[in-house]
Amino acid sequence: MVVEYRTAAYLEGCLRALLATELPRDAFEIIVVDNASPTPVDTVRDRFPEARWIHLRRNLGFAGGSTVGLSRARGEVICGVNPDCEVSPSWLPRMLGVLDAHPGVGVVGSKILHPGTQVLSHAGGRVFPNGRSEHIGAGETDHGQHDVLRDVDYVTGAAFAVRRRTIEEVGFLSPAYHPAYYEETELCARARAAGWRVVYAPGAVVEHQEAVASGGATSDAYLRRYHTGRLRYVLRNVPPARWLTDFAPAELAWLRLMGSRERRICAGAYVRAALSARREAPGTAGPDDVVSEHAPRPSRAPHPLRRPAPEVEDGPREVAR
Repeated sequence: MVVEYRTAAYLEGCLRALLATELPRDAFEIIVVDNASPTPVDTVRDRFPEARWIHLRRNLGFAGGSTVGLSRARGEVICGVNPDCEVSPSWLPRMLGVLDAHPGVGVVGSKILHPGTQVLSHAGGRVFPNGRSEHIGAGETDHGQHDVLRDVDYVTGAAFAVRRRTIEEVGFLSPAYHPAYYEETELCARARAAGWRVVYAPGAVVEHQEAVASGGATSDAYLRRYHTGRLRYVLRNVPPARWLTDFAPAELAWLRLMGSRERRICAGAYVRAALSARREAPGTAGPDDVVSEHAPRPSRAPHPLRRPAPEVEDGPREVAR
């Protein structure tokens, strides 16, 4: 499932990579949700008739768009891939292999690299008492130091898989995080609280541009969304008894390290999060939000294959905190 908003320039590469998956074409479906994107996708849609295309009247955010896609999905495993990602041919088989081998795993995340490099972006994630998130391995050159299947606090929604049974038990991505950020963190927290494992799978390799729709990871737009999502997560998932004992000391220590621009953005995020932590309407689809839908049909021509992913074997269980 791919949710597109302002990333049409990357979408074709994403879909070509998915179609190069090392599985029979009838073993998986591709669903693209156009979240009322300002970057038109019609020409891309015409080149990829194999996908189901859903066009929305308004931007429902990442969670809302994903939920519309979920309502059309038929599989027992739901995968989300950002449009600025390109998965390796073995990505999907490796993700499914982890779920087949480990019945207690509910959510699986990927090894994510910066495009065209061996520099890591994500090898699982940690969450700190003030909701601050950290990608394990970020910025490191990948030489196998994170090639162990391990339990983590959360995995990024850029390229992940979740069992339908897990969704039925704990719910899916919450529309309260409209437009984006921290919805997958909460999903992982709910899954772990219900007894499901959340794991990082090193053999499932993806390249990701990162924060394209938000203008980059240092932009004001990104920082506003990140801090608002972080604080919504705290308000929704951290018991009030821990706000003074755990959240406040960690938050004050982090604020001292921030520059003045980010502190101002963070101050506004406290207000936005307090007003919107439980508000789901902006990200919840209404009966008129699906403008059009194009069912998949056979491709007119084959799509070129991408290079194979490096062979990586999953290792023993290791818990990361």
